[in-house]
Amino acid sequence: MKRGVVVGELWVTKQAPGLLGKSLKLIAQPAQLVSDGDAALKTLSALAESQLVVAVDTLDARTGQAVLLAYGSGARNVVAAAGGSNRFELCDAAVAVLVDGDSSGTVGGEIEPQVVMLTAQELSR
Repeated sequence: MKRGVVVGELWVTKQAPGLLGKSLKLIAQPAQLVSDGDAALKTLSALAESQLVVAVDTLDARTGQAVLLAYGSGARNVVAAAGGSNRFELCDAAVAVLVDGDSSGTVGGEIEPQVVMLTAQELSR
């Protein structure tokens, strides 16, 4: 799993049938997290340099909330119904954990919600 911060939600007009009814979140994954409350994430310039990932969210994470993401079959396990097969789930990344704090004493790990407008070119980088 990798740690990241929710920076927004994707709203779509059309989607594949396997994604119907699923919430899609935009997660920033900075190259380096610091232990002082993720100070590197508190500025838009730091977010602009972060890797962005689109993840399925079944936990209702809020913008600014620190999360752990699962990838691949682990992500499909997060999204699949309990006991069901995940073989045909359309998911490569999923929010698996909402982070409340860490061993450094950081609580919440939230950043101030910001309005971030991204073009299709910026999303494809």
